Amino acid sequence: MKISKRRQLLALALFLGGTSSASAHFPWLASDSDGHAVMWFGESTDDRTYPMPEAVQQIQLHSTNASAAGKTIEMKPVETDDLVGIQSPQPIPEGDEIAGSVTYGLYHGMKLTYHVEHLPQNDAKAWPSDPRPGAALQTVITSAKNGDIEVQLLRDGKPLPETEVKLFCEDGHEAGTETTNSNGRVSFSSDIIEPGLNSVMAGITDKNAKGELGGEAYSSTADYLTASFRISSDAAQPKKQSESPTVIADSNVSIEPSGLADLPEELTSFGAAFVDGTIYAYGGHTGSAHSYSTEEQSNRLWALDTTDVDAKWETVATGPRLQGLALVAHGDRLIRIGGFTAVNDIGEEHDLRSQPAVASFDPKTKSWTDLPALPEGRSSLDAAVLGDTVYVFGGWSLNGESEDSTWHQTAWSLDLADPDSGWQPVATPPFQRRAISVAAHDGKLFVVGGMRSEGGPTTRVDVYDPSAKTWSLGPALPGSGMAGFGSSAFPAGGRLYVTTLDGFVHRLAADGKAWETVAKVEPARFFHRMLPTADDRLVMLGGANMQEGKFTSIDAIQIGDSK
Repeated sequence: MKISKRRQLLALALFLGGTSSASAHFPWLASDSDGHAVMWFGESTDDRTYPMPEAVQQIQLHSTNASAAGKTIEMKPVETDDLVGIQSPQPIPEGDEIAGSVTYGLYHGMKLTYHVEHLPQNDAKAWPSDPRPGAALQTVITSAKNGDIEVQLLRDGKPLPETEVKLFCEDGHEAGTETTNSNGRVSFSSDIIEPGLNSVMAGITDKNAKGELGGEAYSSTADYLTASFRISSDAAQPKKQSESPTVIADSNVSIEPSGLADLPEELTSFGAAFVDGTIYAYGGHTGSAHSYSTEEQSNRLWALDTTDVDAKWETVATGPRLQGLALVAHGDRLIRIGGFTAVNDIGEEHDLRSQPAVASFDPKTKSWTDLPALPEGRSSLDAAVLGDTVYVFGGWSLNGESEDSTWHQTAWSLDLADPDSGWQPVATPPFQRRAISVAAHDGKLFVVGGMRSEGGPTTRVDVYDPSAKTWSLGPALPGSGMAGFGSSAFPAGGRLYVTTLDGFVHRLAADGKAWETVAKVEPARFFHRMLPTADDRLVMLGGANMQEGKFTSIDAIQIGDSK
């Protein structure tokens, strides 16, 4: 099958110039229902009829199974209504891993190389666990017991950190994007893995590479890898965490009325903190769902003295109108971080602007003091304090409507004992998420749930160790992906607690390897705040329920023996 040079260059231009996978073309390798190896060139695994460049057709594919190590696989051009590409005349033995690489050529002085892999067997237990020797760019893909898929990206046998990896499902949609950690690893949660053919894609460039190809010099290189694997229907079942979690019988955790005065206004997406016996709540959304305007955002700092049984909420200060912000306690001060401001009136087209402002509030003087601003506007974030350092994770930057947003993959820390030192970068998180909750526990920072930039809501939990400056994957929350959206997390009594959209209260097990479901809140709430007012007591304030609307009442989570 001959493809014109003009057509090849057009495909390459679309690929290189695209800002997303929707405009990019890659080779994809798989096996068909009869076991034949097939390879095509398209935007995704589902785009199988785009013309394959002649140079890509010249790829040499090899079996890497021990039974036929190094065996070259014959491939021939094929063009049908369903497939344009190349295909092996003979079936590939079940269990064989196949892989190959091909250099496309030079494009504007850049050497372009494609790498493909396929694990044809449905049994994830049979996937190769060792890297292929001599491979320039490859993956090692493994499946966890809970259905999560872990991908390690290797370049010349060494882990490749801080590299974006995309996951595609069989129908071609992009299910998720993660960035490799220091060990070259990413993990995709079971709630986005689908039965059938799944594929991952990664690309790397070297702007300093120089050499010669076919008598022509190049000044940089680009390598792109796609790797596909099959998930059986049975293996995919654990991901469907739609069944309601079961509350353990002996949790010694109960839900009861707090006895505190109701909030003076309905609030969601606000900040809250507890300092010296007083609950503080700042900002938040006060309007109807999905309606944002200046008039529907609070600029008030509310305070409630919990040591006085007759106390009422009072406004102790005001500030900018904000929602989607973080409010944390440090000593006897409050730290307000980020959020977004709606600059439009009610009924006007939304104009939402994420803010970088950070300020400290002194309850004694009832005054705000500006702190160094975040390096960028950020909202739908969360933060937590560990020692004298506040850490900020997640969120996005709004610049108009929500579709005009930039999802953040940076994270920052500020030494509150020396704020003039400014915000310092934290090791790049292996996620892009908003509507998260963040908690400091056991010397680490837990980033819980949220909404992903690709793939929807998730129950995933990522853990940052500031002493080692590394990320690790914590146990996912029980329940469906939606349960992780708009949660609230905080430690109390030496244990970490999370309250979720489906109304459950989860407690991290003592060994940190699983969550225990310890109580059920009815009605459930999300975009609320949960705060410890004592070692054995947390309160939940604000938030909303999809059926009940917004809350002003305050519930308490009473903790008995949590050992």
